[in-house]
Amino acid sequence: MALAVGRFLRDHAFLVAATALPLVVVGFFLLATAIPRFTVPPPAYDLLFHTTAFDQAAPRMNVDLTVRDGQLFATLRPASDTSYPSRVHLWHFDHRTLTVREVPLDLPDRLAEDDGPQTIPVGAFAGRRVLAQPQAPDGYDLRSPTHRGPGIIGELFGMHRSDRTLSIAHRGRVIAIELPSPHAYQSPTMLGWLND
Repeated sequence: MALAVGRFLRDHAFLVAATALPLVVVGFFLLATAIPRFTVPPPAYDLLFHTTAFDQAAPRMNVDLTVRDGQLFATLRPASDTSYPSRVHLWHFDHRTLTVREVPLDLPDRLAEDDGPQTIPVGAFAGRRVLAQPQAPDGYDLRSPTHRGPGIIGELFGMHRSDRTLSIAHRGRVIAIELPSPHAYQSPTMLGWLND
């Protein structure tokens, strides 16, 4: 019996190699993506970022979120009657639960047009230090959604692909961040990492 199997393998070596090689390659890639999940430690810092969306009911002011001296501030500027300011949404990614939630901004409803810019601290994070750097001290960084082309063949046959997954990543370990559906297609702007 062993002689027959050996003879079959020898006679059909090309067929065996053509079948086994793709399986080995797929197994290698599956292993390469699974290893970081067990060898790279989970994130140790929360993440703050914001998105903007057009909203006709938005207050008549422009809001800019910035980090200065480790604190998060909102700078408010009155909007002219001919402009349509976007509504700013502040997001907090919790590294312990791996969930994201919107943080309400306690801002005035309106500014007069003759008022100058006003800078106020964001009260939700008053006692926490924000590290305004692209990479957390533990090595994780934010990966924004990107549009990737499908290549020449895909362009010819109309296969357009966009990657809308927001995530943080470190040494091959990728953790997806799921935004609620109306905000999933908005481009995030990173503010910083929260240092406990």
